[in-house]
Amino acid sequence: MKSTNNKKKGFTLHDFEKGLMLAGYISPINATEVNEKKQLAEFDKAQAKIKRDIYFKRVVLAAEIVNELKDEITFGRVKFQKLVYLCENVVHMNLSQERYKKFAAGPFDNKFMHSINIEFMNQKWFGVKTIKDRNFSKQQYFELERTESYKEYYSRYYSEYNYAVHRIIDLFRNEKTRFAELIATLFFCWKEIEDEKQLFSFELMCHKFYTWAEEKQQFTKSEISDGIKWMETQEITPLTI
Repeated sequence: MKSTNNKKKGFTLHDFEKGLMLAGYISPINATEVNEKKQLAEFDKAQAKIKRDIYFKRVVLAAEIVNELKDEITFGRVKFQKLVYLCENVVHMNLSQERYKKFAAGPFDNKFMHSINIEFMNQKWFGVKTIKDRNFSKQQYFELERTESYKEYYSRYYSEYNYAVHRIIDLFRNEKTRFAELIATLFFCWKEIEDEKQLFSFELMCHKFYTWAEEKQQFTKSEISDGIKWMETQEITPLTI
């Protein structure tokens, strides 16, 4: 009796490689190399997707910060950078890893912050314009036609972090850029001490802070001391769980 199973299997890469080997065009070693290259290409593709997903999540977080603070007179580009950094790191989101480097105004992710405005425009969430007043200028964000659409993503990605994120936003809502720069830099120095498993001390914090960049000399030791006390009181430290 003939089989009633007439289903044909799809022609696979393995079948193709087997045919080439039987014809003598490639050796088993060559076939292994082909398979390894295929696996490597698939791995690279998966890693690229992970990076894109993380980048988009960070853009969504940044959009929430902008939406909350865009009308505040103290909100500018530097303060924006520092709040993105603090939200990602104080709340332990594991989004930024080693992306932040030491710049004069504190921890800074150059690539991300230079792409954020373009991404906001592409998504039609926010536009940005430069406002000048005498010798002072700042970036002013304004809503675009699809601003509300980012909130769906924010709810999806950050529902468990929402309280902590808004707590940080509210703590800095009326604070000047100088204060945000101080706290973000102190947080980075403190985290560095913890990561290096060094013994925390005020003297070590001052050393790391002042050797960060020449511009840090504008802050007094009294400001550093008050900043550390504020961080401990508000639980804005690398030790916060």
